[in-house]
Amino acid sequence: MAVRARERHWALLPEALARRLKPLGRRFADGFATLMSGSESLRVNRVIGVGHRQRVSRALLAEIIQFYRDAGIHRFGFELGPGPQFRELGEWLEVLGLVRRGGFSLYLRDLRRPIEAGAGEVVAKQARGTNLTRSIELAERIFSVPASRRSWTLASARSGQREHFLASIGATPIGVGALQVEGELAWLGGGGTLTRYRRRGAQSALIAARLRRAAALGCRWAWSETAAPRPGRPQGSRRNLLRLGFEEVLVKPSFVWEGGARGASPLKPHGRVGRGSRS
Repeated sequence: MAVRARERHWALLPEALARRLKPLGRRFADGFATLMSGSESLRVNRVIGVGHRQRVSRALLAEIIQFYRDAGIHRFGFELGPGPQFRELGEWLEVLGLVRRGGFSLYLRDLRRPIEAGAGEVVAKQARGTNLTRSIELAERIFSVPASRRSWTLASARSGQREHFLASIGATPIGVGALQVEGELAWLGGGGTLTRYRRRGAQSALIAARLRRAAALGCRWAWSETAAPRPGRPQGSRRNLLRLGFEEVLVKPSFVWEGGARGASPLKPHGRVGRGSRS
């Protein structure tokens, strides 16, 4: 679901913006890799989903590295999700020179369970009409989206692929969240709150509102992700998801590639060859 969603989102990039950003998106087996020329951001230079359903070779991982090299990108992230080669792929990535840098916790919730109604001053509702525009503008502020990418944000919001939710205190919008549905699955993401209004219940209200909407649409499961726990890092998202009935399924490790000469062969091992590196 995440792979298809990212692929569709990149296909919505407006032509004028694409000419300037020079994006590339490419399928590698069952995963999807994206990049933007000249960017060092791991949010855009990223690989997701490789090996989540089918077995892949170490040579394919080397091909992915070369994909970024050929585009002049020297920094990208690789998110390793669950799959038949979970441990083996992690070892291969390290052999090929990628370094583990944190990861993402994956959470799942059975929507047959009761959803806490919630109470307090914050009201969260689906954003329509004028409120949809307000939610887009607020998301740009919260996530520091460059104004130059407004056309892409608008194209995504108007595509109908996701539903957007707005949390408010009275007439003041303070938080946003998105919901995407595919069959019996519902994804909760894009959640954020203005700094000055944190700890007021906005995130809990947004989670509950999206869960109720997903249940009404006939979904059986809801899933979400947050940055994996790290010492000294606030864990508000994690606490709210767990309190509202989600269970942590696993941690998806993130690996980062940095540096390397253009055209050099990524098939050459970096350091000791670990278990599972012989194919």
